Amino acid sequence: MKYLIGLLIGFFSIFSCQKNNKKEINQSSGKLQTESKNYLNIKINNDLNVSIGELTSIDESINEDYEVINKHDTIYITKQFLESDNIDGKNIKVSSNHKIDINVKYDVSFNFMGNEKESNYLPINYTISKKINSGSILPLFEKIYNDIGFQNFVKTNKQKIYNQSYNTFIKYYGGMTENELKSCCPADYENYSKIKKVDKNHLLSLDLEKDLITVPDYKSIIIDIKDLDSSKNYVVVFKKDNEKVEDLSTNSTITQKINWDGIYWLYPYNIDSEKQGNYYINISKDNNEFGFSGDIQFNYKINYKVKDNKLFIFDNNQSATDPLAVIYKEKDKYYIKSDLIKMERTDLKETKNGYLIRWAKSSDDVPDSPQ
Repeated sequence: MKYLIGLLIGFFSIFSCQKNNKKEINQSSGKLQTESKNYLNIKINNDLNVSIGELTSIDESINEDYEVINKHDTIYITKQFLESDNIDGKNIKVSSNHKIDINVKYDVSFNFMGNEKESNYLPINYTISKKINSGSILPLFEKIYNDIGFQNFVKTNKQKIYNQSYNTFIKYYGGMTENELKSCCPADYENYSKIKKVDKNHLLSLDLEKDLITVPDYKSIIIDIKDLDSSKNYVVVFKKDNEKVEDLSTNSTITQKINWDGIYWLYPYNIDSEKQGNYYINISKDNNEFGFSGDIQFNYKINYKVKDNKLFIFDNNQSATDPLAVIYKEKDKYYIKSDLIKMERTDLKETKNGYLIRWAKSSDDVPDSPQ
């Protein structure tokens, strides 16, 4: 009987050791324990794997719901469908033989929700950072946007947020005919009719979400993984906005020699209008700025990146991946795209490259009236 008990104890000891050894091997190897059809699995290199889930697929395959692009040592994840899951609130597992640190950054902005087909973020950004461990839940945005730093940022920039939200609201609904808006969206028509009558000096009396249909939201989640053994950094970026990865890569290179220095200007009002003001961009060694001199004034100190025939313009104090404006050069003409631009001229139509914008060597060459 003693021999039988001894054999049983030995058997269970061996089984337990084998199970523990198998568990240890799985944890230390590159194999993801969370691998399943409900997880997005990303192999960064032979020693590092990232798995995010569980995700709900609308196409019966998680890999079909997301595009994974490896560009300039950064891996970008973009949704293939508007209905695809976001990754905040999901589990993240990082498998590696090395010691690692994981920091998560939320690139926070404000999203105009009037257009259900695509996101429309204001050119305002704030970064909320969190340190997490492998196996943690990526924090839900709803639980972190009350971050005290972000709330202070909102208070400081309240007027700017309301101005840009109002401009985006008016531009979107003003782009539809009255009959079109009445027919498709009666409630939106009534709200638009009310909002466009509001004195621009009293925009703060409006409710940002209910009236201007704009809510705080994140544009991207940046997962920064530091390999403590090799001192290397790896970055995974989940993007919710509509900008192309190719255009916004922070490592874009200059491939054409275009001299962008000078003054770019655009009058938004009709020639017979009593309104005054113009959009201007000054690109020079001493004074880089983007502003509007009219009724809703703004002025950004800017920096910029060049790629091919495009000039990406950024707020000095904000994100380096979300431009305030993009200037395109086509032959001898310049065009500008920006959510900040509100156009009232009937003779100037927005093209696929944006609005035609004039260029001059200096401010002395800029006319005082529209042309």
